[in-house]
Amino acid sequence: MIKRRDFMIAAAAGSAATLSGIQGAPAQDRSEATPALGSKSGDFALALGGGAAKAFAHIPILEAMDELGVQPAVMSGTSMGAILGAFYSSGMTGGEIREYALDLLTQKTELFRKLFLSDGKTWSSLLDLGRPSIIDPVVLFETIFPDMLAQNFADLRIPMKIIATDFYNQSQVTLTEGPLLPAIAASSALPMLLTPVQINRRILIDGGFVNPTPFDVLRDTGYLTVGVDVTGSEYSEQQDLPSGMETWIGSFSITLHSLVAAKLAVSQPDLLIEPAIGGFSTMDFFKIEDILEAAAPSKDEFKRGLTLLLDAR
Repeated sequence: MIKRRDFMIAAAAGSAATLSGIQGAPAQDRSEATPALGSKSGDFALALGGGAAKAFAHIPILEAMDELGVQPAVMSGTSMGAILGAFYSSGMTGGEIREYALDLLTQKTELFRKLFLSDGKTWSSLLDLGRPSIIDPVVLFETIFPDMLAQNFADLRIPMKIIATDFYNQSQVTLTEGPLLPAIAASSALPMLLTPVQINRRILIDGGFVNPTPFDVLRDTGYLTVGVDVTGSEYSEQQDLPSGMETWIGSFSITLHSLVAAKLAVSQPDLLIEPAIGGFSTMDFFKIEDILEAAAPSKDEFKRGLTLLLDAR
């Protein structure tokens, strides 16, 4: 049987003419945009995967949706995919998310200024060597996240499922209600760096350990599923012996990619996008401009694939 994704890849090259009036269109105010695909807008569900800094490759995908004038009916996200998805679901455009991320990570003086908390908290609330990790993700995210972020899941414009890992039960947890920031923090709580987060008496860590690209949690929605995997589809040719930190970071990246590959071997989303950012490290946050440039071709790939997918429905 020919899988839908195989059809999409084969047919994508022939769809350029269909999109000639769409590609390159300026980003729109999502509150006023008229969906270019008409009533088919909202006929799909979107999963944004984790990959730390490599997840900045999601931004061109978010911009592509704005340019097409479409929105998913529901979203899911893991780790950085949960962060960027929550921004988008809160009402930020892809362009606004790009601007926020670039401002945050290319103006280091401003970043450090934000980290000197001004609401009575101190550095000790971020850096506490008595905790199992050195940074409290809730405090960190409260400090640097944009004001537009929704307070609760119920406030989101697009419903969202956020994936975390139950540390003691060694199982997946799908968060869909309650305060949003702790859920994002839990999904992003990479051990040894960010402190685990307790929600409903469960100790939660980074969702990448159970489901790096969570398209499968969207199966029961009844919508076509689109997954964006940022664990990397190409690799560095470097042969130097890695440092201890590089080994730890690289091992996490290998784990994510292996989990996604194993899941794709048995089940696939209707459309899978894999930006070519495998040459970057998960901690290359200050290489955001290079990551965005490398991921740029995935914007048109997503547009072609999604248009074909929705037209075939």
